[in-house]
Amino acid sequence: MKLSTFAIIITILAFGFGLAFVIIPVKLMAFYGITLDGNAIWLARYFGCSNLFIGMIFWSYSSVSPAAKSWPKLLVYSIFYDIMQLIVTVASLLSGVGNSNGWSTVALFALLATGSMYYLGVCNRARALQAI
Repeated sequence: MKLSTFAIIITILAFGFGLAFVIIPVKLMAFYGITLDGNAIWLARYFGCSNLFIGMIFWSYSSVSPAAKSWPKLLVYSIFYDIMQLIVTVASLLSGVGNSNGWSTVALFALLATGSMYYLGVCNRARALQAI
């Protein structure tokens, strides 16, 4: 899979979850066994806006060459974000927050972090070949 395809996959996931968190946060979180009150709905919508922003960033990178100088930084930040989300999600699930559907989120963040690590190597190799 090309790096541009990976960027589009992240874009689709970010836009999908972002819109769901903004438009239907109560229904989305009910799938994970979490009940939201008014304050939590507000925070969920903020999180949705953040996901939409992430989607826009990756969409803007979908046509950028893997040899571009900025790709490695974006991927490192993405790895950091995914690992932090992974830790928070696992800690919450182990403390009894949510239901077993939350493990799908753990799998998703693990796959995204792994993919970003892989493509970080791809970018570094592309930049090394470009320097020759």
